[in-house]
Amino acid sequence: MLEAFHSSPPASLWASLSSKLNFLARDSGLVQRASKRFSPEKFLLSLLDAVSTGKASINQLAGAIGHQADRLNVSPQALHQRLNRTECGVESFLILCLVHVCQWKYQHSGRHRPRPFRRILIEDSTFIRFPKANCAAFPGHGNASGATAGCKVDLAFDLLGGGIIHNQLHLGTEQDKTIGIDLLDHVQAGDLVLRDMGYFGIANFRIIENLGAWWLSRLPLTADALTGEGVALEKILSNHHGDLLDIPVKLTAEGHSVRLVAIRASKEEAQKRRREHRAHAKRQGRTVPAKTLIRDGWHLLVTNVPEEMQGPAELAALYRQRWLIEIIFRAWKQAGNLAKALNRTSSPQHLKALVLAAMISMSISLMLAINLARSHPARRYSMEKIFDYVIARLAGLGKLIEIALLHPDPRHLQSQKRSRNSLCQRLMELLS
Repeated sequence: MLEAFHSSPPASLWASLSSKLNFLARDSGLVQRASKRFSPEKFLLSLLDAVSTGKASINQLAGAIGHQADRLNVSPQALHQRLNRTECGVESFLILCLVHVCQWKYQHSGRHRPRPFRRILIEDSTFIRFPKANCAAFPGHGNASGATAGCKVDLAFDLLGGGIIHNQLHLGTEQDKTIGIDLLDHVQAGDLVLRDMGYFGIANFRIIENLGAWWLSRLPLTADALTGEGVALEKILSNHHGDLLDIPVKLTAEGHSVRLVAIRASKEEAQKRRREHRAHAKRQGRTVPAKTLIRDGWHLLVTNVPEEMQGPAELAALYRQRWLIEIIFRAWKQAGNLAKALNRTSSPQHLKALVLAAMISMSISLMLAINLARSHPARRYSMEKIFDYVIARLAGLGKLIEIALLHPDPRHLQSQKRSRNSLCQRLMELLS
């Protein structure tokens, strides 16, 4: 029977969280004394319902709590006061719940194939947009039309083991390089840290290396690279006639020694990059530097992973897995009604509560995807369908433990057939 597949997050996780909710509510300040008129569990469920359906006003949240149990008739005024009574009560409560979910450790069983890295940690952030009337509390970087408002969600997970390392909320104006420092507290010897150029920083690379771990990144245009003899990377690339280059270089003025892997881009890709750079420069009334046009013809990776551990093709294949986190963010935003829920001018605590609840729903969906990968590694799944399934069922939950009863038919979550392996399928193969 398909119902026998245990493809949902383990019941023990949700049972333990449910049993701790009252303690977490008191510890965070959400609840100061027990009341029959307010339940932390119903409050959490109402927030999950709100970001799943988009019905997220104070009136609708109060109605959702009352709908779950007749004796929990919380008035909108009382709920508004509770949301804004303290600076951190609601936020702290939801962060504690999110941390509890993210710290769940999967039990590995059976023998595993030898692999070069203990874990592969993938990290990226995404911007959540608010109406610009909220820019005082949630400032964005702004644009030609004036002030913008929003926040950043930063996600990191282990590609091999499947665990969520962290899922954090930040100001929209914080740079990824600054946000990325938090992940370094979780890095262990033997890990590979895989991030995009926004997190690029020599100081961070040194910390990772000192921990006995590895890192892999694309090379940004702002970072200079020289050979040991002082020859600029651009001169090497211009004079190289092959499609692959694997050499040691020194990065930036600090002269940090790394390995550089350059893979020639296709003619179409190189032309597209140069066309975009020229159009951008023309709008700003300047010309494109020759350095940029040369680099546009190559895919440039830098790392401290030695060649005897991973060849150029293996490194390129590893880095392509980073795109999976973009798929996760896209599926999360498309499946839920977060944009509708946040399309309002409200208090900072109300908006942060909605985003944090949405981050919990994203963690639940990602955990289900990981469990499906472990249960049925040969199948190819659609991340969008998995998120659609979970978010549709988070609406109207009566108890938190019901999340453990999610038993989807795996056939309904499979992606359509295609001639090449999808990124999701490659993830499933790694997780298997």
